[in-house]
Amino acid sequence: MAGKLTGKTAVVTGGSRGIGQEIARRLASEGADIAVADVDPADGTRTLVEETGRRFLSDKVDISDADAIHGFAARVRDELGPVDILVNNAAVVLLADFDHVTYDEWRRTFAVNVDGPFLTAKAFLPHLKESAAGRIINITSSSYWTAPPPFVSYISAKGALNGFTSVLATGLGAHGITVNGVAAGLVRTAAAVENTDESFFEQAVQGQNIKRVQMPSDVSGVVAFLASDDAAFITGQLIVTDGGSTRR
Repeated sequence: MAGKLTGKTAVVTGGSRGIGQEIARRLASEGADIAVADVDPADGTRTLVEETGRRFLSDKVDISDADAIHGFAARVRDELGPVDILVNNAAVVLLADFDHVTYDEWRRTFAVNVDGPFLTAKAFLPHLKESAAGRIINITSSSYWTAPPPFVSYISAKGALNGFTSVLATGLGAHGITVNGVAAGLVRTAAAVENTDESFFEQAVQGQNIKRVQMPSDVSGVVAFLASDDAAFITGQLIVTDGGSTRR
């Protein structure tokens, strides 16, 4: 049985693990071929994608490097064909109050979390214009609306990504390209468990209407929907996916 994304090619940045890996697996399960750009090896993601029978490629790419991302875009076209779906998932998270965050940390956060999506959108725009149903999906954060102090650089960058999502949707609509964001809450990934005290997850659950920890699959399902023809008339939206802890 054909999936909703059969015949499509998707790029997932930061797809070697965590949310990005689950997004890659989910899109592949719906029929998409997958290309991953990440600074870390994506062998585990390759296994998950190839188990679905879909094609896969990955490159070690710093998405804040314009030359690297344009080279990656050329390789994807050569090996998988033009891209229909771009998922900007790669991000860095630096925990520091404003008093302690350094300018270098601030700039690195913006380089990956804001410049990266800008550069990938630029590099893959010719692909998306060729597609009959181009999609850009930016992974952002519902913490933008709650603004916990230790995330000063991260939340500021996600605010910029939210604005980029909105204005890009306006600019690319004439090409039939939709642009949306998925604003996730605190998701239990290996990286989050390593870097976050368990009490953070408990506090997040207490503030949610749905009383369980958010998992990567809660994000990937929304991404798969936005990538599909079912979401063809949705653009410029930030879909809050945090169990009801945020009201907008």
